[in-house]
Amino acid sequence: SERSPMRMAEARITLGVVAARQGDLDQAVNYGEWALKGDRQSLPSLLMVSRELAAIVNRDFAAEPTGREYLDHLTTLSRTN
Repeated sequence: SERSPMRMAEARITLGVVAARQGDLDQAVNYGEWALKGDRQSLPSLLMVSRELAAIVNRDFAAEPTGREYLDHLTTLSRTN
């Protein structure tokens, strides 16, 4: 089956959500950032599917610099789209 860049990005975000729920912030952010490196046209959709990961990071890791950076990156990307 064909693997579209968008589906691959969604899978990475899902892996990020799993890592965040397990308390692994670094892995969660790595997957989240990797997903966002895709093609610019998909970015609005990626930001939508990133909401769950962002919510978990915000709830559990907002005080951590890595969590804050990831949330700031999402905010910046949201503003430019």
